[in-house]
Amino acid sequence: MFDFFRRKPKEQLDCLGVYEIKPYHYFESNMTYAKDALVYNQDGIKVYTRLYKSTLFIFTFVENEMNYQKRNFTYEALKEKIDAVIIDPHTALIQLVVFKNNNSDTIRIASEVPFNSKKEFNQSFVYDAEKIRLKFYRPVPDFYQLYNHYAEALIFDLGVIDLEKR
Repeated sequence: MFDFFRRKPKEQLDCLGVYEIKPYHYFESNMTYAKDALVYNQDGIKVYTRLYKSTLFIFTFVENEMNYQKRNFTYEALKEKIDAVIIDPHTALIQLVVFKNNNSDTIRIASEVPFNSKKEFNQSFVYDAEKIRLKFYRPVPDFYQLYNHYAEALIFDLGVIDLEKR
């Protein structure tokens, strides 16, 4: 007889949660489709930005974490380059960092406590090439109003297939 009530065992994760995603090489075409502007492209690090409903999105793609210093890729550090392409004022900021390599260095960086508030949201992801998904190590404050814009960035810009966290 069929056991309709038997659940699949929950997957044991080595992170706080994951989002199903397209392969890493799709990120650049996603940025083009969303009309994100490339403001930085050096040493295996690319930074894109766009404005959506007075919220500034900053996406940092890190293919080589050896060249990545978090302080060099904050809004304040990139303000001049961002202001050159985004001239309208913004009232909120969402900054997402995606590491291509899944190793102890990227996990350590993604596990650092980010600054999050009602007007600013920061999150780091580590791309899992084996299972084609983004892993995150810090909680997502979905109780903030800014969460809706965060979800917009995940789906529209990063191409997350399902916002259901595991």
